[in-house]
Amino acid sequence: MEQYKCIGILLAFALLCGSADATAQDAVADSESKQQSALQGQPKTLDTVVVTGTHIRGVDLETEHPVLTLDRQAIQRTGLSGVAEVVQSLVVANGQSLNRNINNGTNGELRVNLRSLGSNRTLVLVNGRRWASAVDGAVDLSAIPLALVERIDVLKDGASAIYGSDAIGGVVNIITRQRFTGTELGLYAGETDHGDGRSRHADFGFGRSGDKWNVAFGLDWGDEDPVMASARTISSVPRVGLPLGATGSAASQYGVFGVPGIGGAVLIKGRQGTSPDDFRSLDPATDLNYNFVPYNYLRTPQQRRAGFGQFRWEFSPTLAFSADALFNQRRSAQQLAPPTVFISSRLLPGTTQAFDVAADNVYNPFGVPVFAVNTRWPDDEPRRFEQSVDTARFHLGLDGLVDFLGRDWVWNLDATRTRAAKSEFAGPYADNEKLQLAVGPSFRDADGVARCGTPDDVIEGCVPLDVFTGPGRFTQAMLDYVNVDIQNHTRASTDELDFNATTTLADLPAGALAFAAGLERRLERGEDDPDPLIESGRANGTGVTYGPTEGAYAINEAYLEFDIPLLSGKPLVHALDVNLATRWSDYSLFGGTNNSRVGLRWKPVENLLFRSTWAQGFRAPSILDLFGGPIVGPAGLFDPCVEEQGYSPPAAVAAHCLADGVPPDAPPPTATFETSGSNRDLVPETSRSLTAGLVYSPAWWPGFDASLDWYRIRIHNAIGNPGGQYFVDACYVDNDPAACTHITRASGGESTGELLHVDSTMQNLPGGLETEGWDFGLSWKRTTRFGSLDLRWDSAYVSYWGAIGQPARGTPLPDGSLASGNVAGKSDPLYGVIWRLRSVATLAWQRGVWGASITGRYFSPIVEDCRVVTQVAGFVGDPSLESLCSDPNHVEDGIPAPRNRVGAVTYVDLETSWNAPWQARLAFGIRNAFDRDPPVAYSVVANSFFPDYDIPGRFFYLAYRQRF
Repeated sequence: MEQYKCIGILLAFALLCGSADATAQDAVADSESKQQSALQGQPKTLDTVVVTGTHIRGVDLETEHPVLTLDRQAIQRTGLSGVAEVVQSLVVANGQSLNRNINNGTNGELRVNLRSLGSNRTLVLVNGRRWASAVDGAVDLSAIPLALVERIDVLKDGASAIYGSDAIGGVVNIITRQRFTGTELGLYAGETDHGDGRSRHADFGFGRSGDKWNVAFGLDWGDEDPVMASARTISSVPRVGLPLGATGSAASQYGVFGVPGIGGAVLIKGRQGTSPDDFRSLDPATDLNYNFVPYNYLRTPQQRRAGFGQFRWEFSPTLAFSADALFNQRRSAQQLAPPTVFISSRLLPGTTQAFDVAADNVYNPFGVPVFAVNTRWPDDEPRRFEQSVDTARFHLGLDGLVDFLGRDWVWNLDATRTRAAKSEFAGPYADNEKLQLAVGPSFRDADGVARCGTPDDVIEGCVPLDVFTGPGRFTQAMLDYVNVDIQNHTRASTDELDFNATTTLADLPAGALAFAAGLERRLERGEDDPDPLIESGRANGTGVTYGPTEGAYAINEAYLEFDIPLLSGKPLVHALDVNLATRWSDYSLFGGTNNSRVGLRWKPVENLLFRSTWAQGFRAPSILDLFGGPIVGPAGLFDPCVEEQGYSPPAAVAAHCLADGVPPDAPPPTATFETSGSNRDLVPETSRSLTAGLVYSPAWWPGFDASLDWYRIRIHNAIGNPGGQYFVDACYVDNDPAACTHITRASGGESTGELLHVDSTMQNLPGGLETEGWDFGLSWKRTTRFGSLDLRWDSAYVSYWGAIGQPARGTPLPDGSLASGNVAGKSDPLYGVIWRLRSVATLAWQRGVWGASITGRYFSPIVEDCRVVTQVAGFVGDPSLESLCSDPNHVEDGIPAPRNRVGAVTYVDLETSWNAPWQARLAFGIRNAFDRDPPVAYSVVANSFFPDYDIPGRFFYLAYRQRF
């Protein structure tokens, strides 16, 4: 294997001279050329034209607005095998996205997050039409087979006036292959240099054309194997570099028990657990020693099967009918350590696991009610989550050309239906109803058999549960009685009917006045039906309990768009154009809204372009935001008010806690729950975006183009869920009184002051969201006697990300809460990881049938919270561990706030290719060719690195494509 790696790298370098990302060039086109390509000057044809960001046929939008394009050749050069992976690799996708490196907290969906504004603020289109979103408003890109894709366009500014809701962070438009003819077969295989993570893909396409018709169909198959977390050092323990005893899980087969007068008690290893003397007090420095990671996937498995077909018939040169269909099936899975079982009579009243172990339970060694149990099922039963998702899309269309009022009008009428249905299996878990009986009163009958209930009132069928005696305590009869599996079902659909028409209204001195108008009708539906055990809260160990979601809303829309040439051929005005667009939308739930866009394009000289866009945006709350059932689950929060081993609240924090009524001797949290979910009082988001940039294509340097664009996006009434820890920290660390209203603590008895509950339901964030930054693009092409060279370099820099107006940290917001400041370049508990700079540069070389490429992918450093390291150092009494933080003594607002700088990382990818004489292309590539490990991040539980990075190790792949 090692010899294979070395030969691959040497071969790549031997053939290497560079590769282009093949993103579309931001070349500057003359105003005259632009107008010649406008509708009025075109020959009468019905060829399909899809231009991202406009409904006007013939507009040169690559210079009108910032658009990044990957054509089919560029996509193949990435060495990636899925649409989601390709889009997530783009520099404008500079926020964390759901990907296959996330095992806990995902359901197999793959998403894109443009501008770090969230996947539900990124509009995804297929051929200019919406793809069905999930109930939370985001799109699963795994449902779109890569074999179907001709190119991917990314519009990097707001486009609600063009496409309607959700187009705030940007638009991803996936253009499929049209008028495909011939027969094509593609094969792909890859594997890591660790011998795992195998990837196998195959696709087949067939198309035929006649004078008036074209028909094509295709099949796509993919199978991705998992990578286990235990197979890499960085992910083999919960937090690499820190002692397992203080960073693993307290929930093990030895258990943690809440006993009056003792608090948290654990079984002494080697003892039988039949006497109170067999237990001791919990030590957070050594007893958090259960390593749950080896059961986890580092990279989750996925299987995809797809079939698609398309047909087009031209009745005449001015009228055509088209139809296409797609069916995609995804199978995905996640895996976690054996399920935990947690009960506590100190939970909020009404919680189905709010009960204790009865004093007269036959296995209770304490002789008093045990008010809390946190234990784990046997190691041979890991938790499994398996999804089966079927997505179907059907489209029917008519398009034509008609002479009306002396002008040629191109029109189209389209009906599109997209459906996605998901079934999910999860388990095993424990049924709380049976669990309460199993740990309730019990006795031994005359034969010595443990029975539930009392001799006078036996509970038939019930098996008493032993939670005290350590590993091996669970018999199969116990597990069979309390164990359950669950099935959840989700459905989402989008039905869309639209009519569009475009023409040129007049011939102005500077060119043709182009125009487009349209009407649209859309219906969005979504349902999420949890298993009855989940809905009732009876499934212990699921992590969350949530109710069903069901909702729908309809939208009627109309839009107008004008492209107006103002001047041309004047001093310092080689060309001056303006693009105007407006859209009126009527929502069945929210009423009407109007959103407009103004774009300016000015060329003072032929080779220099200045462009700017001002746009209004709109995003309606998703079905989950409005109609979702309440989500209740254990929070696992850190309480900054409570003194624990190795930690004492700083003076300022202690004062804030006392002022909020928290007693100095409050116990640490043992049963904290968090409630999140929908909010029917949410109002839609609105946004204002502004972009300004230039494109330079010097005549004295043929083949060179450069672009620089500035952007600023402001989102008012932004919808979000800050999370429980955010409110706890904001209340007691930042002294934010508004955050304190979300927190509930225990009152009365020895648990007075214990953190019980945090409310973090969806809300319109009072400070809104604002982000500002710069995009840079450079391309260069050169043909030499040694071959052709093609360079492409794209970078995205975020200068600000935070509340509107860019307030400093601690500045009061409209509701009295405090601003977080600029979180660009940080890992923030509210906003996630936001890279300040992402950059991709690709150099390609081609000479005859041989080609090679090298790509560099750069992630800038990230500043993260490092409190977990300093807390563990205190727990274990080892101050030297604090050196793992780059700034362990950092102070913010007078309060200790340890920080760590996660270093920058650059990955290098290599590929070589050969175009065979029998109409085939063979490519061999290595992703992460220099075996760059991801930098350690201590704020990440389980894998110890941000999931957007490559997993450790090289990835080798071989691709073969044959045309017949």
